[in-house]
Amino acid sequence: MSVQGQRGFTLVELLIVLVVMAVLVSITSLSFRSFESNPVELALERLRLDVNVLSSEAIVRSEPLALGFTETGYHFFKLDDKNKWVEIENDSLFKARALEKALKPQVLIDQEPISLSGDVPKDPQVIIEPSGELTPFTYELVSGKDDTTAQRVQFDAFGQVLEPVKDDEQS
Repeated sequence: MSVQGQRGFTLVELLIVLVVMAVLVSITSLSFRSFESNPVELALERLRLDVNVLSSEAIVRSEPLALGFTETGYHFFKLDDKNKWVEIENDSLFKARALEKALKPQVLIDQEPISLSGDVPKDPQVIIEPSGELTPFTYELVSGKDDTTAQRVQFDAFGQVLEPVKDDEQS
């Protein structure tokens, strides 16, 4: 008895399906929560999702990917044939993310703030390796309405979100 014509799914195909499903579930949950969330929390949750998906995509593609931050949002990058960083275009999953105008971002790498321009950065600030490791960073957002309280999300070298530190615990 021969088993001709049968073919199973490869691990890469299964990983791609899992990534797509995770993105769809996350987008759906973001849509439902947007009714009750403030813009800062929504933007930080979106960044958490994007870092997670970009990290998974770097593993699936077996190539480094990156994030570049601006005053108005962030962009996704990949390496081209000449080993130069270029913005990912024509990809609905990795299109540039714009913040609401009232939000002011700050990015810290090694606890040092980096300069953010209004244009697409020439080189990204956060690199995600094919192993899933990334440049540890902190992303802070302040609402224009409330300049006193920054909300932040901090990522370690493995892309995991670290527990937030409250402003009164820092001293």
